[in-house]
This record gives sequence, C-alpha cells and structure tokens, in this order.
Amino acid sequence: MPEAKQTPAQACSLCSGIPAYQFVETLHTDERLPEQVKQLTVVGGYGLYGSEQVRKCPECGTYYSYLHEHDSESGVGYGYTDEAIKRLTAEEALDLIEQTCRNTEREIAYWSGRRDDYPRPDFAGMHRGWLKQLEQEREALRHLLGSNP
Repeated sequence: MPEAKQTPAQACSLCSGIPAYQFVETLHTDERLPEQVKQLTVVGGYGLYGSEQVRKCPECGTYYSYLHEHDSESGVGYGYTDEAIKRLTAEEALDLIEQTCRNTEREIAYWSGRRDDYPRPDFAGMHRGWLKQLEQEREALRHLLGSNP
C-alpha cells in the first residue's frame, strides 16, 4: 500500500504540533494551546470577544483562526477564559480574511470620525496598516485559488 502524502502542516515543524482544532478553558484549568501557536504570524483581526484573528505559519503558510474569549462575570459568577485554534483551508482562510477586511474598514471609519479632547494613539492609522497586510494576504490567496473578487 502506498504511503499517504503528508500535508504541508503535517510536515511542518510548527504546525505538526498544532491540532486541526483545539479549544481550552484556561481560567480554571491548566489546559493551554500548544506553544507553537505563539509562533504563528498574526495576519489580522483582534482574536478577542467573538472577533476571530487570522494567523499564518511562517514556515509552511498554513492559515489558522484564533479566538480568545474572557468573561469575568464582574465578580458575580464563575467567569471563564477560553482559547481556540482552528486550521483553515485556503478557501476558509480567504473567507475569514475578507470578513476581517470588512471589519477593519469599519474600524477605520469609526476611529477616523472620533474627536476626543484627550490624546490617543492613531487607531485609524494602525487599522490602515493592518488592512494593507490583510489585502496582501487576500490577493495572494485569490491568486492561489484562481479566484477573482
């Protein structure tokens, strides 16, 4: 019987240590995502409170969705801190990047319209930088998949 060909993620020194999907509750347990998750490059998105973050392996180019959720219950309830990582297909990565681009464009509009009486970082400018990176990834994936906007 011929050997099954390894995927790039299976052959990668980083991705081989990251499961296809893992969810952990970190506030009340010792569970943690694999250390390799910290070595993935952040492409865009917050990764907080329901807003997924796109991450990419710097070695093999595999994409992931990362999410960190926290609720302290304001001292009233049990609270939780959850983290999840999910390996994405190229099509899933493109969909998430397109969604993240739309969310980032809304953030730019919001922060561009803010007029506060106190100094704050240039959040609109930061988001423009993130959007540029997201757009580059989106175009690379569209080219890979042979799709047009």
